[in-house]
Amino acid sequence: MSENRHRRNSYDGIAALYDSARPPYPEALFDDIASYARLHENARLLEVGCGSGQATSPMARRGYAIDAVELGPQMAAIARQKLSAFPKVNIICADFETISLPGETYDLLLSATAFHWIDPAIRFQKARALLKPSAALALFWHRPTLTDLGRPYLEPLQSVYERVAPELARNFSPPPRPEEVRTEYGELITASGLFGDLLVRKHYVTMEYSATAYANLLGTFSDHRSLEAGKQERLLTGIETLVNREFGGVIIRETVALLYLARGL
Repeated sequence: MSENRHRRNSYDGIAALYDSARPPYPEALFDDIASYARLHENARLLEVGCGSGQATSPMARRGYAIDAVELGPQMAAIARQKLSAFPKVNIICADFETISLPGETYDLLLSATAFHWIDPAIRFQKARALLKPSAALALFWHRPTLTDLGRPYLEPLQSVYERVAPELARNFSPPPRPEEVRTEYGELITASGLFGDLLVRKHYVTMEYSATAYANLLGTFSDHRSLEAGKQERLLTGIETLVNREFGGVIIRETVALLYLARGL
């Protein structure tokens, strides 16, 4: 847990990079959430780990009142500035694991690429306690996937990892096809005994990156950030050089925006 907490806390030191580099989620994903949760115009939402507000903004534009909890002060400051035009959004700089919030208050709890950082011993229990009866839970992540579109990049990129960061290369396995992306959080949600009516949605996403933008994105991933600073720099420089030399300075990244929806029991 201490290593997990250290990696979680480290994101605040790259808040501006994270905000500019991390990809958005498709609008259809937020439509799915609003439809499943049956959100009315006065709905009150709680977001866990809002980061710099990538997922907060689409829900704020839909007019909901949102309490968004973010551990990192620099991340929270960016989110606060980004969402300053939405008076119904409240950015709270705090640790979700320890913050005291009124029970049975929220119509929806959502978390974008953050819920895995919360202590497994309490995360579902606390989420359920803060939700109104039969209110909804929405958890989502970008998961890597691979089709023929992205296959040409795979081996050249891995050659850089094998040369510069073999410890990452050893742990690598090719991403699955979109229809084969694992949905392990569905089992965890059901096993909690606190949520039912599980629905899993997959949104296939492709994004085109310049060589620099792709290196910046990789620099926000926890496994890359765990490398010694010099090695991390050599790795990212090597990848940027490869993309410029072999692929004309452009690379396509494929993901599935994987959404889990459930209702409190």
